[in-house]
Amino acid sequence: MLRTQIEAQLMAGCRRLASKGFFHSPAQSFSMRLPGKMEMLIVAGHSDWRNISIADLQTASLMDGEGIAGLHASIYRLRSDAGAIAISSPKGTRLLAGFGNLMPPLFDEQVRHIGGAAAELGNGIATNGELLRKTFKNGTNAALFGEQLLCLGITSERVLCNTELYEKCAQAYLLAKASGHRIGRIPLWVRLIANRRLLKDERRAAESYRDGRIPESNASY
Repeated sequence: MLRTQIEAQLMAGCRRLASKGFFHSPAQSFSMRLPGKMEMLIVAGHSDWRNISIADLQTASLMDGEGIAGLHASIYRLRSDAGAIAISSPKGTRLLAGFGNLMPPLFDEQVRHIGGAAAELGNGIATNGELLRKTFKNGTNAALFGEQLLCLGITSERVLCNTELYEKCAQAYLLAKASGHRIGRIPLWVRLIANRRLLKDERRAAESYRDGRIPESNASY
């Protein structure tokens, strides 16, 4: 029953990102953790994301793997709270990466759900463990992966919201940069409070997955 629910959520997530133009080539991928197991369901290398079917879902171990599945598995091992990972290619994110910029903390919901600014992961799939640890420490849930966006979330709905939220923030940031005016940042005390709440959510999520349950998620922006 739980696996059937996860399969449905994974296919719906792929179609949602495809409908927004975030999934449009075989370079994108989406996975979900199987609660209580060291396994995930993953879709990668697909070219027709709007027509994902159950036959396109693959079960993979979190203990090993190569290529893009190995990268997903490495992140799940590092972040026991992560229930879903999406590597997408939104237009604003591609522009942000093309300009060589990392987005600073600008919006309340950004710091509440995405966390602090992260370093770029580079273009290679074989990303080393130390770089992953530095990138996703302190609850950070998004990073540039070449010209793509790699997002984490405690559930599939949360990773979809994080992906969409990051893209909205990236577009707003690029417009602000183009204006030439000074760009204000979220005050440090707001970031600290938001990070505490984010880490609390993630600790609860990790406990749920260890118990074989999908955690509750705040899907709002």
